[in-house]
Amino acid sequence: MKKNSILISIATAAILSSSACGSDLDARIAKLEQMVLAQQQIINDLKKDSLQKKEMTDTLESDFEELDERLETVETKSLTDKIQLGLGMRVEANSVNTTYADGSNPAVEDTIWRTKLNINMKAKIDENLKFTGRLSSYKNWGDSNTDTSAYATIDSRQGRTPDNSSAIYLERAYLDWSMNPKSYIPVTMTLGRQPSSDGPSYQIKEGMTRKGTYDALAFDGAADGIVFTANLNKMIQSTSARIAYGTPSNTSNNGSATSTVEDTKVTGIFVDTSFDGIGSDNLVQVYHVMAKDFNADSSGVSGANDINVGDFDVSGLMFEVSDLNNFDFFVHYARSLAKPNGKTMDMSTMGGSPTTGLLTSSANDTDDKSGHAIWLGARYNFVNDWSVGAEYNKGSQNWFSFTYAPNDPLNKLSTRGTATEVYVSKAINKYANIRLGYVDIDYDYTGSGQHLGTPMAITSALGTNVIKEKQNTYLTFNVLF
Repeated sequence: MKKNSILISIATAAILSSSACGSDLDARIAKLEQMVLAQQQIINDLKKDSLQKKEMTDTLESDFEELDERLETVETKSLTDKIQLGLGMRVEANSVNTTYADGSNPAVEDTIWRTKLNINMKAKIDENLKFTGRLSSYKNWGDSNTDTSAYATIDSRQGRTPDNSSAIYLERAYLDWSMNPKSYIPVTMTLGRQPSSDGPSYQIKEGMTRKGTYDALAFDGAADGIVFTANLNKMIQSTSARIAYGTPSNTSNNGSATSTVEDTKVTGIFVDTSFDGIGSDNLVQVYHVMAKDFNADSSGVSGANDINVGDFDVSGLMFEVSDLNNFDFFVHYARSLAKPNGKTMDMSTMGGSPTTGLLTSSANDTDDKSGHAIWLGARYNFVNDWSVGAEYNKGSQNWFSFTYAPNDPLNKLSTRGTATEVYVSKAINKYANIRLGYVDIDYDYTGSGQHLGTPMAITSALGTNVIKEKQNTYLTFNVLF
């Protein structure tokens, strides 16, 4: 019995000892599990923190990108608020045929391709002060030979006619200052390079809004000057009057006030008005312009110097209407008066007369030379954006005006004779159109567009030295945006 009790005690102790060891192991395992769980929690927290940081980084990058876009938008808006840019572009092909006085034709006349680019600028400086500008480049395709003719250097042509390079010219740059906007007769001063090209009724054929101020029959070219415009609405509805001063020909040397001849000085008065109920838009313009000390430019004339050849006046009346029963039409009439002072330039090196003055070839000739011209046209606008139109102009023997630099390669409005034009155009959208046209000019007298030399009746005896007829079939793609 005693032996069994001892064995039972030993077994019980062993069991108790074994139970104690198992309990300690479980505790250790439980502790390890807690440690593993704690480590896993730390890892999970680190992963979560890393993910949050990545999300925060992505958010910050997105915020920075959005902020950069906003800043760029603000900067762009700030710039466009200061100056608005516009685009004008013309691409044209002109197929010109020439007939000389004796009935012969040139051996070769290739199609003339041209591109003109306008960069238009506008800025509202404040409520009473605005800026308008235009930079222009105009060239014949593939042509880089500088034009050295006497008329090529005339300032009014710069940016208006192809100079056979890709040069950029300042075609317009002027400030409009409303000097007394709240007065009974508000007056605006326009100072700088004026909107004296592409005037009425040039825009009707172009299918664009009016881009110039003055009658295109009398004025087409760049001009520097100062203009005061009085708004007479409170006296006569839709009426304004302008007084202008400019110097289209500056003969001083390198900006110096010293010169051997007087600068040409131009002054003029213009009255514009319109009437309610006649089309969607209409304009009546009456004007009288006086040019004193008209200059004969000696550029390109060997051995010659600039001279003043006299005074010149041009006056006229025009009326145009837009969208009257789908018709646009216009009528212009102008008179010119040349007052030669008897001085002449020797043009023999240019193939002209050795005695050439203001519409005269006689030295000491001081007799007045009067001329006149008429220009009329109409366009019918179909509902499907097609238009057809026709124009006619005729100038007398001594007709001359300030149309030195039209976009028209034939300068048809300067014709001393008869010019007719027909065309069809298609509006591509509100910014662009394409036009196919044909111009026929029959010259009655020599020297169209020139103020020097006596205009002579064209006869076959003048041979190939004088052009009798010109025809131009053209295709024009025009954009104004």
